[in-house]
Amino acid sequence: MIKVMASGVFDILHLGHVHYLRESKSFGDYLVVVIASDYIAQKHGKELVFNENERSALVSELKMVDEVMVGHSDDNIFKTVAELKPDIITLGYDQKFDDSYIETECKKLGLNTKVRRTSPYDGTINSSSKIRQKILESI
Repeated sequence: MIKVMASGVFDILHLGHVHYLRESKSFGDYLVVVIASDYIAQKHGKELVFNENERSALVSELKMVDEVMVGHSDDNIFKTVAELKPDIITLGYDQKFDDSYIETECKKLGLNTKVRRTSPYDGTINSSSKIRQKILESI
């Protein structure tokens, strides 16, 4: 069984998220989605609509998702990686992580985890901030 780990904030679910998670699932057999904790999301400048439990509940309803967990409330993603031991970590095309750094750190944990980037979603509203902006413009 190939375990895939995808991660993100997933505050306002949209088709860009669905695309990312569907493509992530296509890389393996079992998809675990790690939801950013409220603390981490806010630390990185996100103004949340839904809390971590609500975001987890929403994502868990997606049929391609096999498991959901909230990430740790520190900036060490490798604590979660060590727990999950994924074969593949997927990153969205626009996620600002260094692929080779992640693979190197996984090797230090004794894991042979590969990083794969998903393709961009080509829809016009492909981010939570664009949805917020569109709502505010319509008021």
